[in-house]
Amino acid sequence: MKIGPVKIAPAQMPPVLGRVQNAVVLALVTAGIAMLLALTPVARMMEEELGLSWLFTLRGPLPPPSGVAIVSLDRQSARRLGLPPQVRLWPRSLRATLIAELKKRGATAIAFDLTLETPTDQIQDGALTRAIAAARSVVLVEALEREEVAVTDAQGNPAGHMAIVKAIPPIEPFAKAAAALAPFPLPKIAARTNQFWAFKEGAGDRLTLPAAALQVHAASVHAVWLSRLREADVPGLETLPPDNDLLSEPGSIQKASLAVRRALLQDPGLIDRLTPLPARLGEHERRLIDALNRLHTGPQHYYLNLYGPASTITVIPFADLIENKLIPDLNGRAVFVGVAERSSTNVDSFYTVFSTGDGIDISGVEIAATGFANLLDDTTLAMPRQGTVVAMLAGFGLAVGFVAYLLPGTWAVAATLFIAWAWLSFTLKMFEQNHLWLPLAVPLLVQVPLALFGGLLWQYLSANLERVNVSRAIRYYLPEKAAADMARGSIDPGSARDLVFGTCVASDAARFTALAEALPPRELATLLDSYFATVFEQIQLQGGTVTDVVGDGIMSVWANPQPDRAQRIRAVMAALDMATAIQRFNRQHPSRPMPTRIGLHTGWIMVGNVGGKGHFAWSVVGDIPNTASRIEGLNKHLGTTILASREAVGDLDMVLTRRLGRFRLFGKAGELDIHEVIARRTEASPSQLRLVSLFESALEAFEGGRIAEASDLLHSVLSEFPDDGPSRFHLDRCASHCAGIRVLDDSAVVRLEAK
Repeated sequence: MKIGPVKIAPAQMPPVLGRVQNAVVLALVTAGIAMLLALTPVARMMEEELGLSWLFTLRGPLPPPSGVAIVSLDRQSARRLGLPPQVRLWPRSLRATLIAELKKRGATAIAFDLTLETPTDQIQDGALTRAIAAARSVVLVEALEREEVAVTDAQGNPAGHMAIVKAIPPIEPFAKAAAALAPFPLPKIAARTNQFWAFKEGAGDRLTLPAAALQVHAASVHAVWLSRLREADVPGLETLPPDNDLLSEPGSIQKASLAVRRALLQDPGLIDRLTPLPARLGEHERRLIDALNRLHTGPQHYYLNLYGPASTITVIPFADLIENKLIPDLNGRAVFVGVAERSSTNVDSFYTVFSTGDGIDISGVEIAATGFANLLDDTTLAMPRQGTVVAMLAGFGLAVGFVAYLLPGTWAVAATLFIAWAWLSFTLKMFEQNHLWLPLAVPLLVQVPLALFGGLLWQYLSANLERVNVSRAIRYYLPEKAAADMARGSIDPGSARDLVFGTCVASDAARFTALAEALPPRELATLLDSYFATVFEQIQLQGGTVTDVVGDGIMSVWANPQPDRAQRIRAVMAALDMATAIQRFNRQHPSRPMPTRIGLHTGWIMVGNVGGKGHFAWSVVGDIPNTASRIEGLNKHLGTTILASREAVGDLDMVLTRRLGRFRLFGKAGELDIHEVIARRTEASPSQLRLVSLFESALEAFEGGRIAEASDLLHSVLSEFPDDGPSRFHLDRCASHCAGIRVLDDSAVVRLEAK
């Protein structure tokens, strides 16, 4: 493993694995934010106010539904018939005429979106009552009145107020004659009208005007529909007319609907257990029964699937009917009667996605007719379950978040916008063909900008972080000047080298091979990390630079442009501090010690980039680092810890050293005067000073060829210092000499035949 080499190459994107991981993180963030948003009312508000509006706008108007028409009580009709502008002032006998005309033209249900809770002229009211009764298909709207009622506690003290919504029916003659009575609540607020109720919550789960009109419209299948439910013993049906003619008794429509709805909601599988429909029923009758079943098993309210702007549904002016003008065929249709004008002054109008810029909204009666047609044709807007919506948002967020970071800038924008376009196309197709309303505003307004902004920003920050990391890494591996030169601008790697005077310190841990064989790689790596941290700290404290690490071996250097005694002092002090720190390390790891040998040498070296073909390493080149390694290896023969050449420590009087002789190291042609570095002189013990003094006399005799004298002196040293490695080494040389083996050159140089 190399600490020093640095590859200098053109800037590249981060590794693929790292980019994928970052892309996954951004995708999860994009998905997670939308998922959390989907659980709040904010998401629903965004989809209703924006997403739904976009879908209707992109889809555009639809052909008018075939099963419903509207008779408009408008001002133009009032002018043509000489009537007052206020519809409430029109003679009720005209409404009677209208009902008779609609019945004659084959209308299946006639739903009035006009309140009739006050009596007028007795003759007029009587005529209208008879027309309603004769038609047996008229649904009258009930007014809803909100009343604040004071509430008291158990002691009779005031405890606040409670809002009660009361249904106010038409006058009794009309109510008894009508096929059904039903409320039709709609929000009259500035916000857009997107929903209608099929069953009014808080009003006894009563059918609303559109749903009651559907029930009356399906009168031809009441007998079959109810008979199958009676066979299933649905409670509440026993109070209905025995012939299942719900139009024969007032209130039967609402009673039957309430009983059936309760039974089907309590037992969702009941529909599937009913007896099969008679084979004689045609396709039209079967569709009516399906519509009734959907109505009574469905929710209380639905989202409107609007057909278009005002008057998209077939609208017939009231005057055309009264004057017997040519009008569209009404046979088999439900007809809704109410105020419907394309005018910004229409008070009975509601703001929708199709409201025009000139203030023309859709009238309440047209919304009622729209709700009826949605229920009849099964075209109400359906929304996936919340869990499905959350899953969709998660999938979309993962997709856009992933590509927004994984791809380069321009491609990321293009790919993200393509995914957004694909999602828009898919949601529009589902909206048009399946009446399925999928989330659109949150993906396009939240997730796409978040993914793009986050992806591009993260790419920028990642690239910037890479530059910072590279700069920091260079400063780890290179001297300050070289790192600063590289940070300031481009350099020529091949020319970035200097000839300097340096001191190299080589170290190597003993017993590392045995440790490597005994320990699992992970444990060995952990141990080495701790060992290196111990050694590197001492090198850095003394201003040195680690250039190479191979296995457990470390090469470090102290360099100056010119020879510098202070630089050599720092290197020697670092070697002493390394030895002390390693002793502490070994005490902390008694079962896994790493005793370390150290060698120092000084001289001219080349430092800088070496290499080629785009791969360079900052290192030291020359004989000095190689010789330092050989000196470090000499410790094995001498049983020492720190050895240095005379060039490194010969004149450093602040350090206690012991000259060990002249050596020709294995593989080297020249000879070196080797010294043992023992301690800082101020910290040297008396025994260390005595050892140095005794050994000098023995070494002088040995190098002078007085082998017997040297042997006696060395025996004397070992008697006092039995563990002294250099004394034992030279004593062995004396013994070899006495045995006739040559151990010295003519110049008294010890020659080693092995590392």
